[in-house]
Amino acid sequence: MQFLPAPHGGIVGFVLDDGTQVFVSAAQAHTFAGLVKVGDKVDIRGLKGQVLPIMRAFSVTSPRGRTVQDSFIEMPLHSPEMIAGPDLVLHGEVWMPLYDVGGNLSGAVLKDHSVIYLSPREAARVASLLKPGQTLYAVGGGSSGELGIAIDAREIGPAVDKLVNITVGNVPPPGPAPGTPGYDIIPGADEH
Repeated sequence: MQFLPAPHGGIVGFVLDDGTQVFVSAAQAHTFAGLVKVGDKVDIRGLKGQVLPIMRAFSVTSPRGRTVQDSFIEMPLHSPEMIAGPDLVLHGEVWMPLYDVGGNLSGAVLKDHSVIYLSPREAARVASLLKPGQTLYAVGGGSSGELGIAIDAREIGPAVDKLVNITVGNVPPPGPAPGTPGYDIIPGADEH
């Protein structure tokens, strides 16, 4: 087992030895991190993906018999007090693609266990770079601590001189420009 560190600090879950990515809520992330240690065998109750190796944990029991139930309360991922630090540069071989709890490709875990996050839209655009065995370079803001290293990539590529820009976050697709006829139309508003 290894933790899946979040770029804003804390964790979003962990990866089991068989490659299953287990997700926990942001509200319970620190509790889960304190419950288990890397290498522990845990009992997990939750929803498992039918095709992808992903799971949404509802409860986790440690080998010492302690259990944490997930409260399902989602807290904001970024604290208003957080200050952006210097960019982190990650590079190495991709160990496994990273998915979000909805099953969308959302980044990669490198063999050194550092984690690169992308929006699902951007991950789909650079999916060929996120396959196991690919060499990957990424630059972005993130965190580095005892639970691991993770970034929200702003640039990514197969080599340091072949980086492409990445849009950070799930930015909505561009719509009609202000002042144009289509600007004030809400798609689907005329359907019942």
